[in-house]
Amino acid sequence: MSTQTNSQLIVSNQQVSGAHRINIVASATNDGRPVTTQNPLPVTNITNVPIAAGLLEGYSAVHKFGMVKGTATSGWNTVWTGAEAAATILYPWPSLASASVVTVVSTSGSDVTAVTLQGLDSNYDFQEETITLTGVVPATGTKIWHRVNRAFMVTQTNVGKITVTNANSVAITFIKEDRGQTLQSLYTIPGGCTGFLNTMQMVASKAQSTEVSMFARPLGGAFRVVGGSVLYQMDHTINYSSPVVLTEKTDIDVRVIGTANADISCSFDLLIVSNAVLNS
Repeated sequence: MSTQTNSQLIVSNQQVSGAHRINIVASATNDGRPVTTQNPLPVTNITNVPIAAGLLEGYSAVHKFGMVKGTATSGWNTVWTGAEAAATILYPWPSLASASVVTVVSTSGSDVTAVTLQGLDSNYDFQEETITLTGVVPATGTKIWHRVNRAFMVTQTNVGKITVTNANSVAITFIKEDRGQTLQSLYTIPGGCTGFLNTMQMVASKAQSTEVSMFARPLGGAFRVVGGSVLYQMDHTINYSSPVVLTEKTDIDVRVIGTANADISCSFDLLIVSNAVLNS
């Protein structure tokens, strides 16, 4: 088998009938693309369904999406709900230097159900926490958070705007009214993993010129543009023939600049691969 193929990975191990089990095994390149023993080059007509389903150990698929309806300024705005208010146009990365517990609160007393947070702990390892909202009264969790990549309602869609703040009372994510899910085009690669950016889609709905760019900052480095486009009432999708490589603990922040009151959305897809798999 070609040296491009590094391992055989169990796709599933499930009960079939009685005491019999079946193991479905797939060979893959380092970036997770399936191969066969007859053809060690990536098999392009097999979907990434096993990866999305979490059936390939060491591989995971991440789909991030965000939007801002009416940017507060004409300068740089992160594509997230916060950009609809002048005080939070850019994601507050400097305020995340220290990990802390988080507090959640709603603008509506009707929000008394659970919200789940997903992100990274102080070691940049994945973690999840579910906190029960108490309406307009802040509720504080118990886990220590370094990054919150996503938050979503569990059993009921939120009525009011949900705000998540860190120990310094800085808003680090929002769930907009009636959305049930954060809308933020930002993400941090977990520790011990490498991210591969496959696609990026941007949409500008108004007849005005806007630049949408993805910024990435490796740990200890500076934010710099790794992709983007200038839009004028249009959409644009980038499919990378060779994925953009993002090392562990890299922060990703999609931003827009142009005319104020812009309506922008952006999504991107990542393949996250354990470094242990890449180095095997």
